[in-house]
Formats: sequence, C-alpha cells, structure tokens
Amino acid sequence: MFKKNRTLGIILILFMLVTAGSVGFFFHKAQANQVSELNMFKKLFVIVDLVKRSYVEETDIDTLLTGAIDGMLESLDDPYTVYLPPRDFENMQEEFDGKYGGIGIVITMKDKQLTVVSPITETPGERAGLEGGDMIMAIDGVSTKDMPMEEAVGMMKGEPGTEVTLTIKRKVSEEESAKEPKEFDVDIVREEIELSYVNSEMKTDKIGYIRLSQFIDGVGEEIATEIEKLHKEGAEAYILDLRNNPGGLLSEASKVASNFIDKGFVVHVKERQREKTSIPVYSGITATDAPLVILVNGGSASASEIVTGAIQDNERGVIVGEKTFGKGVVQSVIPLSDGSAVKLTTAKYYTPKDRFIHHQGIEPDVEVKYNPDTEADEQLDEAIKILEDKLN
Repeated sequence: MFKKNRTLGIILILFMLVTAGSVGFFFHKAQANQVSELNMFKKLFVIVDLVKRSYVEETDIDTLLTGAIDGMLESLDDPYTVYLPPRDFENMQEEFDGKYGGIGIVITMKDKQLTVVSPITETPGERAGLEGGDMIMAIDGVSTKDMPMEEAVGMMKGEPGTEVTLTIKRKVSEEESAKEPKEFDVDIVREEIELSYVNSEMKTDKIGYIRLSQFIDGVGEEIATEIEKLHKEGAEAYILDLRNNPGGLLSEASKVASNFIDKGFVVHVKERQREKTSIPVYSGITATDAPLVILVNGGSASASEIVTGAIQDNERGVIVGEKTFGKGVVQSVIPLSDGSAVKLTTAKYYTPKDRFIHHQGIEPDVEVKYNPDTEADEQLDEAIKILEDKLN
C-alpha cells in the first residue's frame, strides 16, 4: 500500500510541476474539463501501477515517468518540443555559457532525422567539412534512428582530445539528383569549444565585415560596438555574415536588426489564442543607414531568419547566398524543480510582411551557391562586389 501511495504521489507531483506555468488557466477551466482529465490521469496511474506490480522484470518509477513524458511530447510531432532531463538541460546551459568539450555543431530533427543545422565557425565540425543539411545516421556505430536529440548531443560531447565517428548521409546537388545520397564516415577529434560570437574586420578600405555566430544575450549591443569601431576605421558599407548561424534569443534578433532598421517592426509573434504581437525596433540602438549585405545559407536558422526577413521586407539591404533553413517557430524553456526542463514551442513568427517561413526558408536576393571545390569564398566576394558598386 505504501508503494502504491508513493507512486500516486510522484505522479501528482509530476502533474503539478508540468502545469505550474499555467495554473491560472487550468483552474479557470477546471469545471468543464476536470472529469475527463482526471479520468485520463487515473488511467495513467493504473497502468504505472500495473507495470510496477506485474511486469516480468523490476522497473524504475523515474524511467517509467520519463518515458510517459517523452511519449506525450513526441505525440505533438514537433522536433523542437522536448523534455530535458537534468544532464541534458545542463548541457544546453553549457553551450549558452560558450564553453564545452565537443565538436562544435548545431543539430535538429528534420523529417524525423537527426540533421546538422550548421557547424560552428572554427570548430572541429567545420574543419571536418560538415555542412548544414547533413543527416547523422550513426554516432560511433550506434544508429540514430529514434534516438532523442539530447542523447545524440551527449554522445557527441566529451573530453577534448577524444575521437567520435559520425556516419553522414549528404544529399546530392540538384545536378546529381538522380543519384543516391552519399553516405560516409567522418572521424572528428573533440576540442574545448570556446565560442566567440561576434568578430569583425575591414575587408576593403571602405567595407566592414561582421560575423555573428549565434544570438546569445548581449550580441545586439556588441554588433553596435563593432559597427562604431569599423566606422572609425573607414567603413562606409557593411556585410553581416549569418551563414551557419543557428539562431538563439528572439530579443537579440530584434536588437541586431535594429542596428540597420530605424523604424517599424522587426517581427510579428503569434501565440495560441492571442493576437499577434508586433516587436518594434529597439530604441536603445542607433541604426546605421550605410549600404548593407546579409550573407546566409542553409545553416542560417531561426533568429538569423528573423533578421534576414526584417532586412528583406524593409528593403534595407541585399540578401546574398543560399536559401535559409526554414525555422519559423519560437521555443520557451521552462525549468522544473528537479533540475530538468521542458523546451516547448509556444509561438510562430512572421516577417514584417507577414511571411511564415517555417519549412520554407528565405530565398536570397542574389543566389550564390557554395562551391566546396575552391578555397575562394564566392559568396563573400559577391557581397563585396555589390557594395563596391553601391559606393562607386
């Protein structure tokens, strides 16, 4: 009887944790929904109790409940909504702190397949030649079929100096579309990944270049600082490189765009059962009106696409490169009291002209394909040419 009460207690605690962020809504609707919802939780309790008492092998209550949570979230068919056990949540926080042992790639689930969004600049993943859109079929010989994304992240992380082998399937080019995708192994030695999110330099006497690798807290202000520095060095036009930038904080996307747009809206956000919220430019940053080119590719996702869409819709600059990734939804991370968290899709976003780019991506104004057979950066070269023409 004690075990049965303990199991019920754990389920009720779990229920309170999961619903903690929406208690007001839940009790507001309790009269209409409580009978059917309580019956469903009763069913869950009965099944857990049956497994605990009668399954052929001994079971662990935490494993059972984690499986129930995972199954509930997987039923949403949304690769961006996941339960993060304490270690996975810690891993995610480490990445936002900017230092961890690993190979330096950003991954997602796309069409139920573990997929590289982008390698991070100057990391083992980039040096190994991984590309946005590469499908990870196995890690150290272990198939990734049905593998949770957080488990895959944990397998790829590790002590600097150790090796991990990824089995990659890469789609062929449009010209080779009749051929089967290529599949091959890539051996990568882990390093300490210490990220520098904003870098800049002068590309010519008059063209400043800024590389933004991820939208973490503070990068909007950092971009403003770099623009001012480059201006003092003679910059009269700018290139903002968002290639292989997987995104990050929505608030920072607004601030980054505000360095180049002086009025209007950056993005519209739509939550369930709410009107669209239009996010204006950030008044704390003074926008430059200098000519601008944005560089993008298939690894430019989420917040990168918010900035790209805002620049394109406001006709503020020229977008050069390849079609972006196509992630038009926003996630909220809700920490739980045991150190775990839920990452939940809570909104869709639309560009200033109301384009919903989820699974569509943003087409560049000037398409320049990446050419792996040359050391030249043809996309960057085109950006410089466009700005030189504007300045002359």
